[in-house]
Amino acid sequence: MSEKEILDHQASLLEGVRAVLLKTPIERIQKAQEKVWIPYPQALSILNELEIAFLEKANNRMQHFTIVGDSNNGKTTILNYFMEQHPSFLKGGQNHIPIVYFSAPIAPSSNILYEKILDALNVPYLTTESSSRKEKQVENILSALGTKMIIIDEMQDIYHGGLREQTKFLSALKQLGTNAKVSVVVAGVPEVQRTLSSETQIARRFDTLRLDTWELNEDFARLLMSFEKTLPLREPSRLHRKSLVQKIHWMSEGLIGEVAKILTKSTIYAIQNNKESIDLEILESIPYERPSDRRK
Repeated sequence: MSEKEILDHQASLLEGVRAVLLKTPIERIQKAQEKVWIPYPQALSILNELEIAFLEKANNRMQHFTIVGDSNNGKTTILNYFMEQHPSFLKGGQNHIPIVYFSAPIAPSSNILYEKILDALNVPYLTTESSSRKEKQVENILSALGTKMIIIDEMQDIYHGGLREQTKFLSALKQLGTNAKVSVVVAGVPEVQRTLSSETQIARRFDTLRLDTWELNEDFARLLMSFEKTLPLREPSRLHRKSLVQKIHWMSEGLIGEVAKILTKSTIYAIQNNKESIDLEILESIPYERPSDRRK
């Protein structure tokens, strides 16, 4: 490999990554372990839909969305990125919280919904109070804080509860969106969308945004090229090479979260073994089990 190829590679790395190339192995490993944001078409499309909903003036029929995709395929990363663009702030001495985020409860009910929101906002409440009083408390607080969107992640967790409790939870969620004039976004595995579709009134209010798994094609190769710019390795791995693209796709099963895990493990392995790029040998040496094998 020529010196020019190495220099060109290093110049293509993100600035923060270049800054650690000559630092200690521990510092480079810590850099490799940092979570990174990789923009790609599906993610940008979802972010655009969320932004349009966020900008909408308050009304009784705000846009609601269900984001569906397989586990570890980037849903939470997209939501975290979106929330970073709309942080809490002070205005006129008043605290504003544009987005309320929490994970779905495993014991769903309207009462638990209101408690999860109050917990997310660090607002005290009496557990003995009625669900209706908590509902009114939530509506008043959301209005006072200027909240425009409620995001519930890991929505599949509500299916640990009974069907009756699930229905009540979903109905309360829809009603809250109407009364508080906020947009509601839920995210989960594909089964979430199928269940929501079975409730006609709910299905009509929630548009579906899909995060498909990655196919083995040029888009996936470009994704790997984007990832390579975030890896603190001094020499180019050329992750877009056919053999590496096929290997990483097979290992990850097309899930972007798994791609990130594979490349992080591979980068750490390379640094620990005095190597400066990722190759097939490293991919076959890291401790890693394919998602489908974990379910056996």
